[in-house]
Amino acid sequence: ANMKKAIGMVAGGSGITPMFQLIRKILSDPRDRTEVRLLFANRSPADILMKEELDAYATIYPNFKVYYTVDEAGEDWAGFSGHINKAMAAAVLPPPGDDHLVLVCGPPPMVSAISGPKTKDYKQGELKGMLKD
Repeated sequence: ANMKKAIGMVAGGSGITPMFQLIRKILSDPRDRTEVRLLFANRSPADILMKEELDAYATIYPNFKVYYTVDEAGEDWAGFSGHINKAMAAAVLPPPGDDHLVLVCGPPPMVSAISGPKTKDYKQGELKGMLKD
């Protein structure tokens, strides 16, 4: 509990799965005041996994915020549109700091663009991408 003051999460598609587990763990502990901000990318609004649950959490828990971006936004779409970019990340993720953490999970091209490519054994390689900037 309270490992960091704020955790930013960037998820793409099914990359929401491990993020959701951590979100649920943090929010289920009333002593945990960690601020969690999720930026969740998908192809279309219909592709957003667990949207009802995430929206409910954002309504119930003041320390959780969720932001969506989709590649194929319709006229009635209220979230971000397009691939995750620096401006989008800067607007919603916690700023760099010792008490902040950013986690990334999604398709390899997305992970590479945001935080740099993984090593051959799937560990975080050298920090590159928009998080380094």
